[in-house]
Order: sequence, then structure tokens, then C-alpha cells
Amino acid sequence: MQGSFEYRLEANGDDIDLEIDLDSVSAKALVRLDRYINWVDVLKLAENDPEAARAAERLHTVLQHLGR
Repeated sequence: MQGSFEYRLEANGDDIDLEIDLDSVSAKALVRLDRYINWVDVLKLAENDPEAARAAERLHTVLQHLGR
């Protein structure tokens, strides 16, 4: 079974809007993907890039919330 996953990205200067529409199949797949990512390694790689580290933390949080 293939899930639906669509996104819309609009940028205007420094403002970026991201809208994601997905079904439960895709959401569950993203939750599983979160389990495969070694976030400690990701944060270690981004230790000299605070913005990337913060983005990684936020992405991890979003993926965890999908599992609820």
C-alpha cells in the first residue's frame, strides 16, 4: 500500500511556508524513519552549526509527534 505525501513550499524573502499533507501510511513510515536515524550522530555532526542542530531537534520532535 502506497501512502500519499504532498507538500507545498512558498518562500517570500526570509519567510517560508511549508504545508505537508499525508495519510496515515506515510505518517507511520516517517515515524519508523525517525527510529532509524541516530540523532546523537546527527547532532554531533551539526555541533558547529547551531541552526542545523536546532532544525534537527525540531524535525525529531515533529516525527515523534506523528507517532502519537
